[in-house]
Amino acid sequence: MTCSVYPCFSDIYKIGIFYFNGKTEEWSVGHMLRIGICDDIAQQLLAQEKMVRDIMLCLCINAEIKCFKSGEDLLCEIEQKGDMDLILLDIEMGGINGVEAARIIREKDSRAILIFISSHDQYFREMISVQPFAFIDKPVSKEQLEAALKRAIHVLGEREELFEYAYKKVFYKMPIRKIRYFESDKRKIYIHGTEEMNTFYKKLDEVEKQLARMDAKFLRISKSYLINASHIREFRYEKIVMDDGRELSIGSGYKGKIRQSYMELMQES
Repeated sequence: MTCSVYPCFSDIYKIGIFYFNGKTEEWSVGHMLRIGICDDIAQQLLAQEKMVRDIMLCLCINAEIKCFKSGEDLLCEIEQKGDMDLILLDIEMGGINGVEAARIIREKDSRAILIFISSHDQYFREMISVQPFAFIDKPVSKEQLEAALKRAIHVLGEREELFEYAYKKVFYKMPIRKIRYFESDKRKIYIHGTEEMNTFYKKLDEVEKQLARMDAKFLRISKSYLINASHIREFRYEKIVMDDGRELSIGSGYKGKIRQSYMELMQES
């Protein structure tokens, strides 16, 4: 199945400082914020995209913005590439309308922030059932949208960091704090967690890059191990002891810099 993503003008922006309720606050969702905008009227879709893009730029938010002309295209994107963090949904669309799309999204994702956009309130009771974050009347004003997005970003910034991965075309999320370390066996990755062990297929280098985009303190100690610094019990010259007692060997090419890297991570805490 092929998804139709309507062209957007978005660029990628850096995480930084934004103003919220009159105060300057540091904010980071830990990964690139995925924003979806869904409206079947092209002119309104592009107008909303421009407003969101401008607001994200002003707030210095690291964002990927994608536009969709139907609920079907939005759902297809989520199925193929994973959940969105924040979605602007027009209520009245041909095919799957905004409420129906939101209901399908909620079956698998209770965390996405949904902002409904409509010029009518007859869907109010249905919208409530899918736990919307906000309602914005059409025509959308930049002031209303900016206020809603600031509140949404504040909520996202307080949420727990999650590591996202896919296995057999199913997307999963695991809290970073529950991951002790990643172990690589060729292209197979084992996630050693505090409660369970999971597997998926990816290069450990790619996992390391994914974590680097997050506020996650992981150390590469060898070609095969990427460990969560928060779960380190003891440092030794040739190995690290994790808080479950497991001893992991430090690769010869990593010994010189691993202790310094750990100290730098702890100083950032």
